[in-house]
Amino acid sequence: MKQLKYFGFLFFIFILQPAFSQLASSSIKDSILSENAQISLLTFDPGQEVYSIWGHTAIRVYDQVKKIDNVYNYGTFDFDQPGFLWKFLKGKLNYSLSFDPYDKVIYFYKYVKRGMYEQVLNLNYYEKINLVKALRDNYKKENRYYKYDFFFDNCSTRPLDIIEKNINGTLMLKKQKKELTFRQLLYRQISNHKWTNFGIDLIIGNKADKMPTPKQSCFLPVNLMHNISKAKVQVKPGLSSMRTNKTIVKNLVKTEKKVFDFDQNIKPTPMFLTPVWIFTVLFMFEIVLFYFTYKKGEILLKWYDNIWFAIAFAASMIIVFLWFFTDHQATKNNWNLLWLNPLYLFLFFKGKIKKIFAIIISILLFITLAGISEIPQEMNPAIIPIAGLLLLKVAKYGYFSYKNA
Repeated sequence: MKQLKYFGFLFFIFILQPAFSQLASSSIKDSILSENAQISLLTFDPGQEVYSIWGHTAIRVYDQVKKIDNVYNYGTFDFDQPGFLWKFLKGKLNYSLSFDPYDKVIYFYKYVKRGMYEQVLNLNYYEKINLVKALRDNYKKENRYYKYDFFFDNCSTRPLDIIEKNINGTLMLKKQKKELTFRQLLYRQISNHKWTNFGIDLIIGNKADKMPTPKQSCFLPVNLMHNISKAKVQVKPGLSSMRTNKTIVKNLVKTEKKVFDFDQNIKPTPMFLTPVWIFTVLFMFEIVLFYFTYKKGEILLKWYDNIWFAIAFAASMIIVFLWFFTDHQATKNNWNLLWLNPLYLFLFFKGKIKKIFAIIISILLFITLAGISEIPQEMNPAIIPIAGLLLLKVAKYGYFSYKNA
């Protein structure tokens, strides 16, 4: 009798299970998305402003049946928040997730003439549900803010993370044929912005010279766009909507297209205005100045030397601040401190202390120039004429005796 009751219970569950499943599925559908909803990754072309030259990434949720068409954006920050500049410099600026209607986003990027590329993700219905739930959970006030990090946590890495966490399988990103460091990836993105490139090389340290994993290389929106275009998802047995015991590999991107495009018209910096050329000319002028100083036995244009020493000291303090007193990961371990250091302050002193530190600084500058290829950090080419120029200036105060030194 007990066995009959047991089998009767199993039969009851077996008969009603499809009804329960259909009811649960219907409940999900009614509350979030329709079967025809689509989720896509949007990539926006770089802009002209420094903060926009890297491009941008966002996630679009589109459901014609539910009349949903929103764009989720992890790159939002508020210029008006208290202490904005200080927080930005310290690496403690809060970025946040926001969302806007798709039409509003289209209007803005057309207005600023930045093209847009759309990649519709190859997700099943439940993956779409999970992803939208995760986005909505991220948007809650207690979850939407995060500390921005240029290489490891930004508007491009966050969309990839949330997509990866909400797919039923393992994301496989293809390894690039030509491996590039973080710094080299930046070079490729801003090849026409020579002065921006020079400034970035001064403030970022040797962490930028490491080889990123395929996922880490997605810190740049354009890299993310190219990487997921070729990405695969390995769906394990039991996780696929298809009834099979085999592991399935599918493309992450279903379709992709350029929604609209603009001619960027980014003119490269003329060669004679690049940092290398300008500092080389200044270095040649310094050679002439050094020669006449030595010949006449007195320092010429001492005020000009002091301007350079002041600039070198100020630049070194920026490097020290970004390395030791901020949360920026990219600015740690900066070997530019070898030749651009706070010791320049002592060149404003008088007497023996000035001579001693002039000798110390000149030795550091010579080491930099002689061993630049051995320094465990890729140095900008413009550093060579700058270090040479400073070496000539400092040597006048350390190794020779002049009546006005």
